[in-house]
Amino acid sequence: MHIGELARRTGASAKAIRLYEEQGLLGPVPRQGVYRLYGERHLQQVLLIRQAQSVGFRLAELHPLLAGGAEPDWPELYQRLLDKRAALRAEIRRLQRLDAQLGRIGEEIHACIAGQPPADEALCAADPAERSVLLQRA
Repeated sequence: MHIGELARRTGASAKAIRLYEEQGLLGPVPRQGVYRLYGERHLQQVLLIRQAQSVGFRLAELHPLLAGGAEPDWPELYQRLLDKRAALRAEIRRLQRLDAQLGRIGEEIHACIAGQPPADEALCAADPAERSVLLQRA
């Protein structure tokens, strides 16, 4: 199949497919005159690359696993997937802590607006520069 057909069937742009080829992720691509002829193996490689990219893998991370268009190193790919999930879960925990901190600051600010004494009364009384420091500590 020509690059346009491969692009249509995978959802990848022709430019992206050429990049995958340049980076050695697809293996050799035969030519017929000036046209590249992609096979079923190339189709599967592009689909795998796109799926991996959609969950956060960069091409540089995929290169050692897919270099030369050979059969993927499935055990290593699985391990990298587990590592990516662990990193994602750590980031989620960090974002949850940040969200909780923003919630506490929001409650303090709301109390100031409502004229109620917040847990940190210095927050309402502080001048804007001091308030900034207090908010960072919250």
